[in-house]
Amino acid sequence: MTIRYSLKRSRKRKKTLSLQIGKNSEITVYAPSFTPIAEIDRFVEQKKGWIARTLTRQAALPAPPAEKQIATGERFYYLGESHPLEVFFEPLENAGLVFWNNRFYLNCAGGREDRRRHLAAWYRKKAQPYLSERVDFYSRLLKLPVKDVRITSAGRRWGSCSHDNRLSFSFRLIMAPPPVIDYVVVHEMMHVRQKNHSSQFWNLVIGVIPDYQAHRRWLRDHQLLFEF
Repeated sequence: MTIRYSLKRSRKRKKTLSLQIGKNSEITVYAPSFTPIAEIDRFVEQKKGWIARTLTRQAALPAPPAEKQIATGERFYYLGESHPLEVFFEPLENAGLVFWNNRFYLNCAGGREDRRRHLAAWYRKKAQPYLSERVDFYSRLLKLPVKDVRITSAGRRWGSCSHDNRLSFSFRLIMAPPPVIDYVVVHEMMHVRQKNHSSQFWNLVIGVIPDYQAHRRWLRDHQLLFEF
């Protein structure tokens, strides 16, 4: 089986190769700028079994949900639970999103893009202290120094660890249940010790999150629900 993929090179990557499969079954390989094509092809060949299983599983999934309009009645996740949204406009009140009594209230006069901006800003505001606290907890527990925690707008990449041990997390991660969030935090922090996804790396993750595979599956099965 010939595997067709798109290649994205980056000077910021030092050694790590990674592979992602998009919602339309497109395969993307991320590589350092200097990596030879032969080495990349070997990496893809090694992932052939995983790629086949993932594509088969994707084909069996139901059609992705329609794009959210960010309108009254739609539901959005927060810490693993979905809650209804109510959109209104009250000119005498501050514009923005409020979460109260298990319901989102969005005061906004604008269209979908303005509503999306307010929603994303609220998630980012909640994600920064929550994720910083979890990183601090595991940093002390595991004695792993972390320089910085940054919140991004990444759509599919839940987190990353730079070569100088700066961590980044998508604001969408705050939509996941706390145990799943902890798995992603530990995953990225273990890259402080091991800058790859070798068996040694996964053994480090298992030592802290023994059931990490269940959390990976949860993210895979729910990621489309987090998009807006």
